[in-house]
Amino acid sequence: MRGLTSTSMKAYDDNILRIPIATARELLRTTGSHLLIVTLHRTEMTSDVVDRLSANAMFKGLEVVPWTQLADFYNKTVALFSRQMAVVKLIIAVIIVLSISNTMTMSVMERTVEIGTAMALGLPRRRILSLFLLEGVLLGTIGGICGVTLGYLSAQIISTIGIPMPPAPGMSRGYIAGINITPDIVVQALLLALATNLIASIYPAWRASRLVIVDALRHNR
Repeated sequence: MRGLTSTSMKAYDDNILRIPIATARELLRTTGSHLLIVTLHRTEMTSDVVDRLSANAMFKGLEVVPWTQLADFYNKTVALFSRQMAVVKLIIAVIIVLSISNTMTMSVMERTVEIGTAMALGLPRRRILSLFLLEGVLLGTIGGICGVTLGYLSAQIISTIGIPMPPAPGMSRGYIAGINITPDIVVQALLLALATNLIASIYPAWRASRLVIVDALRHNR
C-alpha cells in the first residue's frame, strides 16, 4: 500500500515504511531498538527536551543527540544565510550612517545662530555635544520602534496571506512560507538603529560644539 504517510523529502518518502513498532520488531526478529527518534511540535522545544531526556534515569546509558548536530546541510545553509544577512546589515548600517549624518549636519547648519547664542549665554561646549548626541539617540529610538512596529504588522499580513515556495532541492512538494518575528530579531533591529544613529551623530555633534561663538552669531547675516 502507498500514501499512508509522506514527508517533504522525496528520498525519505521513497524508502519509508510506517508500521507499529511491535510489527517492526517481529519482522526484524528483535526485541529491542538501537535508535529512537523523537519528533516535536516546535523546534524551540529541542534544547529543553534534550536536557530533560538526558536527566531522565530511564534513558541512562543512551546518548541523546539533538537534530542540529546531525543536520550538516542545514547547519551549512544557516551559516551561508547568516553571512549574507551580515553583509545586508552592514550595507543598511552604512546607508543609515550616511543619511543620518547628512541630516544632522544640515540641522547643525540651520541652527548655527541658536548654537552660538546658547554658547554666548554660557552653555558649555560639552553640553552642546551631548545635546546633539542625545538627539541622535532619540531619533534612533523612535525610528527603531516605528520600524519594528511596521515590520511586525507587515510580517503578520504577509504570513496570513502566505508565500508560495517551490520545492527545495531534495523535496517532493512545495510549501507555504511565512515570516517569523523573534525577540532576537527585534533586539537586533533596535540595536542597529540606535548604534548607527549614535555613530552618525558624533561628527555633527562635535562640529556643533567646536563652532566659534562670534562666527556662529554672525551666521546668515
